[in-house]
Amino acid sequence: GDGYWTSEARQNDRLRLRLVNASNARIFSLSLKGLSGWVVALDGQPLAVPEPAGQFVLAPAQRADLIVDVTAEAGAEASLVSHERGGSYAVAVYRVGPAAADRRTATPAPLPANPVPDTGSLKTARTVDLVMDGGAMGGMRSALLNGQDTDIRTLVSQGKAWAFNGQAEMTDTPLLSARTGETVRIRMDNRSRWPHAMHLHGHHFRQVLQEERLGPLRDTLLMQSGETAEIAFVADNPGDWLLHCHMVEHAAAGMMTWLKVS
Repeated sequence: GDGYWTSEARQNDRLRLRLVNASNARIFSLSLKGLSGWVVALDGQPLAVPEPAGQFVLAPAQRADLIVDVTAEAGAEASLVSHERGGSYAVAVYRVGPAAADRRTATPAPLPANPVPDTGSLKTARTVDLVMDGGAMGGMRSALLNGQDTDIRTLVSQGKAWAFNGQAEMTDTPLLSARTGETVRIRMDNRSRWPHAMHLHGHHFRQVLQEERLGPLRDTLLMQSGETAEIAFVADNPGDWLLHCHMVEHAAAGMMTWLKVS
């Protein structure tokens, strides 16, 4: 809650930073100044191999754990920098004191993995499509609301401007029903003119990349306008689980659905 957060550090200190984007809709593009380090976890899930922390993006609900070394000189400042259209700004600042003993090593060892099941066979996975539509400058002309096909002007007058698969509200039936332990694939298509931070409750997934390679475990995926993406995960947590855009205004205005695991 502090827009001018500062703390103290010493040159050569090694710090662990846990960054959480708790904003409603703002996407942060971040980098380090007077610090060098590695991303060691995303959305609470350790990376198999830490990655150098260059410029990186955090959408609403996304998290990143970093291990950083203070490289700024004593008397200077080290900072976490936000890059925006109007320039670059420090969002967190360390005032750097005299050098500590140089405890730094090379790349830190990976953090211990959490007990998340392997994704399993993608070829036999249950697959479902999720089309994202609506918003300003979009092509959506109508969507289902209260069981009725409703034009966009009426939707907006009732606080609904977004839709999943042509539905501008939470549905009575789930997007997908899966058995516990089943591998699931969700193909997402962002047909709107806006980015969306797609967040899945109760599970972590991997993005399916080219040649069906798998990305790191996450629970929130930022999808840009016009982008398609596919995620895969094992439905290992029984219950009813929300899948929604974590730009909370988008969720309230129609971008919510759910999955059933039994």
